[in-house]
Amino acid sequence: MSIFSGLFKKKIKGSLKSFRYSPGYSDMLGASHSSLLEKNAEGVWIFVTSDREEHSGPETVITYSVSPEAASGFENFIKETNFVSLSTRRKSSDFITDYSPWSFSIEFDCSASGGSSCEYFSIGEIREYTAMDRDLIKQVLEKFNALKSEKLSEVKEED
Repeated sequence: MSIFSGLFKKKIKGSLKSFRYSPGYSDMLGASHSSLLEKNAEGVWIFVTSDREEHSGPETVITYSVSPEAASGFENFIKETNFVSLSTRRKSSDFITDYSPWSFSIEFDCSASGGSSCEYFSIGEIREYTAMDRDLIKQVLEKFNALKSEKLSEVKEED
């Protein structure tokens, strides 16, 4: 049992389908940033970053390869630490304007295990987290960002 199991223990029977992270940032100019781990059309794991500094600016999308072993290790870490339990934390009373809070969106494919086709979990900044929760978030981000391997492509929108 993980030290991170928290109050909610959810046994995920499916396999990781996608994991998206969007960092918190000032939103006055309409910026957007995100990183996504998913399988491409050929069933190969990729890590895709998308960045736009302002609403009317060009978007830069960079795609990296991810080894199957690294993706599997990351999925096991997410399951073993019960990271999805953070989705059940109480919402905070904080209110922030002109700011996009950080968030994680996690999707599991459960169709092979006889469950529903997918399970979704959303973890966001505006919740009440313990010190242990924050430590787990930091560990997940470190492992997530370490998944990137060889740069496969970089595409920048034209203005």
